[in-house]
Amino acid sequence: MINFEKMSYRETTLNGHTIVFRMEGEFGNYRNQELRERIMTALKELKKNVIIDLTRVEKIDSTAIALLVESIRVSEEMNTSFKVIGINNKIKSTLEMMDLPTLFDDIELIKVPRTSNHLLYRPKIF
Repeated sequence: MINFEKMSYRETTLNGHTIVFRMEGEFGNYRNQELRERIMTALKELKKNVIIDLTRVEKIDSTAIALLVESIRVSEEMNTSFKVIGINNKIKSTLEMMDLPTLFDDIELIKVPRTSNHLLYRPKIF
């Protein structure tokens, strides 16, 4: 787990094609550069699908939203998948204030096995 002042995240490979970044705390300008580099490496160099789990995020700021928007753009260019899951009401209202809620449609979640003592999520397959 990477801990920053008010934010932490776990990076876990879910399968051979997907990397999950599970965020906790305040997702914002607290040393986002390292996280950005990890996400961009996963999308551009490793050509992996990326899931950002915001289930345990209490607050999000414009720098974090900019990172999510950039990640969407890069994933489209690289023909990979980028998903944001676990959007709570606080985050949703922040996205609405910025006129962006449709970019991050929340995905129904189901539990998958524990990995490294924390629970991961994946989109529900219909």
